[in-house]
Amino acid sequence: MKVLDLFSGLGGFSEAFLRAGDEVVRVENNPLLSEVPNTSIECVRQVRDRLLEYKQNGHPIRDIDVVLASPPCYEFSLAYSAPRVVAQRKGEEWNPSLELVEVTMEIINIIQPRYWIIENVVGSARYFKHLGLIPRQVHRPYLLYGNFPMFAKPKLPRKQDHDSYHGNPLRANIRAMIPFELSTAIREAIVCQKSILEY
Repeated sequence: MKVLDLFSGLGGFSEAFLRAGDEVVRVENNPLLSEVPNTSIECVRQVRDRLLEYKQNGHPIRDIDVVLASPPCYEFSLAYSAPRVVAQRKGEEWNPSLELVEVTMEIINIIQPRYWIIENVVGSARYFKHLGLIPRQVHRPYLLYGNFPMFAKPKLPRKQDHDSYHGNPLRANIRAMIPFELSTAIREAIVCQKSILEY
């Protein structure tokens, strides 16, 4: 399979695909993550603009089977110190930017992959619905939106105490990393999915 992993961070979302030998391209804008295998350091807006230019100039868009995306969750988080919760404690209205989610949807619409999954935190549901996105599956703190085969809940590891990462510039990436068990369950569901043409 050919897989595009947007906002790839430490690569957890696409790791099962990579280990299985699939062709994975990861897109991340943090230069500190340039050493993560198969990572291209660029903004998703650049990816979107390049795809639009290819399409407008009549160039074929490369076939991608799966698009994975984990847009930043900070603005949607329900954690005590997250900006949304801080604003609520002050009685202020909170209107997070949905721009990166919109750019992700534009990329998906240009590529037209067979499967696509956007992952985010529980607090995203309230805002993503304004874009017509409803969670398809929930696995503990991971809300999965998109077009993908349903799968049984995998046994996920407990989140580690991240205080030990205090001062680490990649702390947010470590906290947000999707576990290998979830990546594996997603890949297995896709591989086992059959279309009517295969019967």
